[in-house]
Amino acid sequence: MIVTTRSHTLSDPSRSRRPGQSFVGLLLVLLVLTLLTAYAANNVDLTRYRSDAMARRATRVFVEAGRAARQQRHAVVVMVDSAGKRLGTLHDRNGNGRQDPGETMGWTALDAATDILDPPQRLPGSEPSRGSVQFMPVGGVATDFVLYLTIDAGTSGAWRAVQVTRRSGQVQLWRYDGAHWARGRA
Repeated sequence: MIVTTRSHTLSDPSRSRRPGQSFVGLLLVLLVLTLLTAYAANNVDLTRYRSDAMARRATRVFVEAGRAARQQRHAVVVMVDSAGKRLGTLHDRNGNGRQDPGETMGWTALDAATDILDPPQRLPGSEPSRGSVQFMPVGGVATDFVLYLTIDAGTSGAWRAVQVTRRSGQVQLWRYDGAHWARGRA
């Protein structure tokens, strides 16, 4: 039995190239994907997500203040610092509404782009609140309280409201879509 083998060289014109990807083809695909990603990233509006994050942070401050007032059996005051773009929490043990020796005070900074302003349209039946709200040790707050926040005052979808109900002290987050307010999740 005779076995013959045929050897091919690169210069052999009868040898066909095997199918597969070339390096240039791979680079071309990567270039197209990069361009599509850059285009898509420019068209994503992050205002809504930043507004939600800012409102959740503010909501958390109010919820934690209400919980602390009930658990520690003393008033807790949440103060709004519009200029400093932050919320203060005062554990008011004697109930006088201001910080005395031995009472703790903490601040939570909001997003640097946050504005605390009057919205284009208010929540039905509410007025914007200024200053502070006091959570009672038995639950509830001294007065109804609504805090309006935005990342971009010119964008209607960027408005959020944090509402505290007087009787129960329940904290609710609201989103404005340009026409009406809808409850959001905290």
